[in-house]
Amino acid sequence: PNGMFATVTVSRTDLEPAAAFTEYADRIVARAAVSSVSILPAELCDYSGQKLMGGWSNTPQDAVEYRDRLVHIWTDGPAYLVAVHVQAPGRTAEFDAAAAPLIADFGVRIP
Repeated sequence: PNGMFATVTVSRTDLEPAAAFTEYADRIVARAAVSSVSILPAELCDYSGQKLMGGWSNTPQDAVEYRDRLVHIWTDGPAYLVAVHVQAPGRTAEFDAAAAPLIADFGVRIP
């Protein structure tokens, strides 16, 4: 509702957790001339994780706020960066309440 949307991305990565999280955050803040990001630790099971929150805009009319949940999942083979990204136009009513369950803990099952 109200222009909100969410995406889930699972990407193979050769980077260690800290480097993968930094690369992701750098891409987020590079989207616009003005941007912000706050980073919180958010481990999931025994996997490294972070929660990001912030916003970006080129003008006040195109302001966006976002929340992300990142998890670096290692396997006996490759590692993966899982990113749950939720965004909405700036100052969207009830954005925090809508984003919270989407960036909450989730299950990881490796076949």
